Amino acid sequence: MGKQLKKIQAEKKHLPEETMRKVWLASLGALSILQKQAESVLEGMISEGQSFQARSRKFGRSLGGGLRKAVDQRVAPLLARVTTLRDEVESRFEQGVGRALSYAGIPSKADVDALIARVDKLSRQLRAAK
Repeated sequence: MGKQLKKIQAEKKHLPEETMRKVWLASLGALSILQKQAESVLEGMISEGQSFQARSRKFGRSLGGGLRKAVDQRVAPLLARVTTLRDEVESRFEQGVGRALSYAGIPSKADVDALIARVDKLSRQLRAAK
């Protein structure tokens, strides 16, 4: 993997500025498309989950409290799984964006935060030295 990263960095140095701009815009477009699709898929799953939950509750009420508890116990793991899947999609999406930004040479939020902290520390040291 280290060789691949060095190869990409070497290729990046030889890419014209316009190509880098196009790559950046393409990655932003991909990010936008993924975000739109993720939202629509998640909304569909939420809608289906609400519908399923309503049907399950109605069915449970018709058969009694004992069955309702059983249905709720079955629905809870499904809801937990949907939440887990959503979190995984968000995480992978964030990782992909982070990689795209790092390939383009754009610092991450953590890099910027570390730089700000360092500048603040140096500023305090300068004030203390005066």
